Amino acid sequence: MKERITDTMRNFFIVVTLINAAMLVLGAILRPDQQFGYEAFAYPIIYGFITSIPGLFMGTSKEMSVAQAVIREIIQLMLIIVALLVIMFGGNIANKDNIIPAISVTVSVIIVFVLVNLISWGLDKRTAEKMTADLEAYQRKNMNF
Repeated sequence: MKERITDTMRNFFIVVTLINAAMLVLGAILRPDQQFGYEAFAYPIIYGFITSIPGLFMGTSKEMSVAQAVIREIIQLMLIIVALLVIMFGGNIANKDNIIPAISVTVSVIIVFVLVNLISWGLDKRTAEKMTADLEAYQRKNMNF
């Protein structure tokens, strides 16, 4: 459980950073003249928190097959998309004024989700390589005695 919370916190900060970038790009494209107050700084944190919730509850300690892991990630992505669209558009996505922004948000969520998973994989890979190198050094040190 501790590892799941640590991973979720790490992913939260990655997500918030990428949401800021996505908001910058989407805002510049869809509403370049709109300006925000300081409350706009809270939205990436709120959205990051919302997107972290499925990861906390969908984690498992069981070993999963690749297919099961992919299905779990797809379900998690769908939950995140639905939650964000409902919160952002109040369930009023079918309104003609909301279709383009809703599609843009959906594409942004998918891109952020993929990037978060790639960054997490890279960080985990680096940690595993360091642990392997440390273990090899420890074994070499103990063989010399």
